[in-house]
This record gives sequence, C-alpha cells and structure tokens, in this order.
Amino acid sequence: MALKEQLVFKLKNFPSEPGCYMWKNKDGQIIYIGKAKNLFNRVHQYFQNNVSDKTKALVENIDDVDFVITKNENESLILEANLIKQYQPKYNILLKENNNYPYIVLTNEEHPRFIYTRNIKFFKGKVYGPFAYGNFDKYEIYILLNQIFPLRKCYKLPHRKCLYYDIKECVGPCINTIQPEYYVEIAKKVDDFFHGKNKELIDKLKAKEKASAEQLNFESAGKYASLITSIKNITTSIKSDVMLKNKNQLDFVGFYIKESHIAIVIYSYINGKLLAMNQEINTIYDDTNERITDYIYQYYIAAHSASSTVYMELPETDIDLLNNSIEKSFISPKSGKYKSILKTACVNAQKYYESNYLIYESKSRETDDAMDNLKKLIKIEQLNLIHVYDMSNLFEENKIGAMIVVENGKFNKKLYRKFNIKNSESHGDTEYMYECVLREYKKVIEENSGFPDLIIVDGGINQINAAINALQTLELDKIIRVIGLSKNNKHKTSQIVTKEETFSLDIRSPLYKWLFNIQEEVHRFAISFFRNKKSKQFFEDSVLNNIPGLGKKSVEKLLKVYGNVGEIKKATVEELSKYVKKEIAQKILDS
Repeated sequence: MALKEQLVFKLKNFPSEPGCYMWKNKDGQIIYIGKAKNLFNRVHQYFQNNVSDKTKALVENIDDVDFVITKNENESLILEANLIKQYQPKYNILLKENNNYPYIVLTNEEHPRFIYTRNIKFFKGKVYGPFAYGNFDKYEIYILLNQIFPLRKCYKLPHRKCLYYDIKECVGPCINTIQPEYYVEIAKKVDDFFHGKNKELIDKLKAKEKASAEQLNFESAGKYASLITSIKNITTSIKSDVMLKNKNQLDFVGFYIKESHIAIVIYSYINGKLLAMNQEINTIYDDTNERITDYIYQYYIAAHSASSTVYMELPETDIDLLNNSIEKSFISPKSGKYKSILKTACVNAQKYYESNYLIYESKSRETDDAMDNLKKLIKIEQLNLIHVYDMSNLFEENKIGAMIVVENGKFNKKLYRKFNIKNSESHGDTEYMYECVLREYKKVIEENSGFPDLIIVDGGINQINAAINALQTLELDKIIRVIGLSKNNKHKTSQIVTKEETFSLDIRSPLYKWLFNIQEEVHRFAISFFRNKKSKQFFEDSVLNNIPGLGKKSVEKLLKVYGNVGEIKKATVEELSKYVKKEIAQKILDS
C-alpha cells in the first residue's frame, strides 16, 4: 500500500524519544495507540515485510499519525492507558466491563452493612471474593449473609423501623443503640463464614429448626432448613483444592500466544484459596510483551483486583516498569510453588485459547462484517459510538426510557442510561422518546462528553421523527444520524428505517444477527428497569392499600404529592391531614 506524502514525511521526522503514538484512519479517527522507548524505531516496524496479517490489516487503515513525547517509559505507560480509556481505539486490547467477578464488602461504617459489587474501589471495609466458581448465583451469598447476620440494609438510616427489622434481618440501629462490641462479634462470625468455620452457626440453626418443628411452625422450620442447606452448598462451592500457606491476596497471570492472538488467564488466590479465574482472548498487532504490560496496567489501575502481589513471567525491564507504575508488587518467579502455579495458569490459557479462539474470531468477523454492511447501507462513514433507545410503560404508568451504548461493536455497560419520564403530560412512546433524547444530549453538550455517530430507536418512522425533533431543538440533527428498527406483523424485526427510505433485512445475514442482539439487549435493559420500578410501585401501593379507610384515590393523591411511601412516612400528621383525615394520617405513620 502506497503511503501518502504527508504520512511519509511525518514518519521520516519522527522523534527517537520515549512516548506514545496514535495511528489514525482517513476520517481522523484514532484506531490504535501504542507506546515505545524509541518512537522512531517502533512506528517504522509496522511497515516491514515480515509483519503478521493482523498488523497488515491495521496498516491498511493507517492514514495519519500523531505522537506525544514523555520523559520516560513509565510516563508513556500511564499516558497510553489514559489515551486508550479516552478514545477506545478499535485495534487496542480493551478491558471488558463485564468480565470482573463480584465481591462482597463488609463496610467499616459506624453501622456496617454488606455491599455486593464488581468494583471494590468505591467501598471501604473487609473485602471477600472475588467469587467465580460454584454452581450457584453469586448473589445468593449476599442474600444469605443478610439473612444470617442482621445488619442494616438501608444506605441512609431512616427515623423509624422498616420491614427488615420486623422479620429479624436487621438489628435496627435506626431505633436502637447498638454497641460497637456487637459489630466486632458479627465481623468475626462473617470472617469465620468465609473460612468455612460454620459448625457453630449450623448447630444454632438446627436447634431453631427443631424448636420450630416442635411448635408446629413448619414455615419457620423450613426457612432454617433452607438456610442450613445454602450454607453447606456455598461453603463447599467457595472451597478450592488448591491451597497456599500465604494468606494475602495473590494473582497469577498466565498467557498463551499463537500467531496474532493472545489468551490471558488471571488466577486470584484469597486467604490461600483459588477463588477466581478471569480469562479472555484478544488480538495483538505489535510487540507481545508490550501489549501484555499495557493490559496488566489497565487491569490493575481499574481496580479489578485487590491483590497486593502479582506473579507473571515477563522480561525484567517490563516487571520493573509495572512496579514503578502501580502500587503493587510484580514478581517473575524463578522456581518453586509459585512458578508451578504460574505454569498451570499458562496451560489453562492455552486450553482456553484452543477451545474458544474460533468463537472469538467468528464473532469478531461477524461484527466487523455487520458494521461494514450497515455503513454502506445507510451511507455513514464511521460507527464508533452508537446509542440505542427503547421505551416501556403499562397503561401510561411507570413510564421509563432506556439507552444502551455500542462502542466499537461491543456493549459498553458503563455508559448505559435509565430515564424516568418527568413530563407528566407526555403520552405514548414518541413523546417519551423526545424527552429522553432531548435530556441525554443536553447533558452531553453540558459535559462536552462526545456525540454518538448513530442513534438507533426501537420503532419506525414516528419514533425516528421524535428523536430527530429532539435533536433539532438542540441543533444536532445535522450531526447525529437516526435510524429505526421496525417489526413485521409477527412482531419480528424485519426492516431498517431511515427518514428517507426503508431497507429489508435478511434474517440469515450478520447484520440482522448483530442488530437483533442489540435490540434484545436494549429491550432487556428497559424491561429490567421497568420491572424494578413497577415492583417498587406495587410494594408502595400494597403498603398503603392495606391501611383501613384509605381509598385508592387518596393513595394516588399522596403518591403524586410525595412520590413514594418513604417520603410519605417522613411527613407529619398535620401535613398528611391536608390530603386525608387525621386518624388515617396517623394510621399511615404507624403502619
């Protein structure tokens, strides 16, 4: 491929200092970011005859290049990670947002609570996990802990007791004085639970089960029996045959390279037990060791692991670079137990690659084909960022909107948005669509966070017009394209609709499959939000509807004024008496 004169000139005059380089395509879009000790030498390696087919594919898309010089390689590693995070280039190894395993945190607040999270950097306290193994929903551990240990559930302490206090799953710090010693004892029991020391706990539950059965309270006895079974199952599942004497959290990074692919496996040992294994396949386009170093830096700087020590096999210079860049200890073991574990991780990486690379390649190829077909079909130059909208409601109640984000062909769940429809006068999906699109891009303008290349709406021309009208209000209709996905009379997606024309979809094509998956994801996200809101509303309605003398119209009036039951219960009798009789107001506060 002949390089244009401007690029040739730039390459000839590239600096020889350390820094970062950014390859761009003909649209000026950054498609790859790399770092180097010597920028001149690195960028010229891309144009040698012996590069891989994957690198050739990257080079074919190169039209321009920029660079940033840094003081040293350590600075370039940090800068590179920040640039990759900002631009999400197509050809870089990008961290998947949904591949880290969940943790449970026992917070160190005055009144502790359990937190179920996949990102521990937001919480302070004792961390347990990550949880990866076991034939059970990891959330079950969190539910079980809340049932066994009666800690607070609410984010902010209310002024009165709640349902959890009544069912003995909260000690009630909102209405009781709890001594610090109580929480110390609970913390020890929680620690024992995760170390498999549950005999005393199970014995107590068995005694309660027996007592309930003798009193013919079979519902309560069944509850205790279920708890005992759950404890045994979960304890068995989180145990591992592989044990270490070292009780610190340790990670072992193994990898396997074949041609232009790399499979990476990260073992996480907690308290001497192997409790998690994170694994994935990626494509590499240049120096292998550098790509691994970059990935590891991104992984740990994003707080995907609380490990203090990481074992991996890399050249000493790369190990030193990581040690100088992150507050963790990176070690390349030469022999012994840790070397053996690292070897096992590498074997697992090879096995994972051999059993998954065809799927990886197939999905990558299908996604690329689908995006290329869509570009040609609707005559758009790039599809780096796509926003997809769906609306949901039932009889004009619980009106919501949802937006998912497709970035470089993959779902970026970090950028998903939920919308409660604020305009009470809005009716129908088109008016909801107008509000959601208007609100989203007002926010984008205010935060200067970048516009999508394309908006996809779940619907036909009416939904498209609603989105375009919102964009016109913000003078963005010439900047952001809008298309719709319409369904046939069998409620199956069958067409791509634009303002100007309609395209039929072949259900066997990669484009149809890709768009169908996108549509399923936004629908899943919207329905999930809708159901949560509906369940909350149902709970609120049922609480109020159970109060004798309080009619449906009064319930609707109170919810319209206060928004939810929690706010209603914060009101005084005098305030509620403006809307209901005084004796009813008192019953509401007593309920």
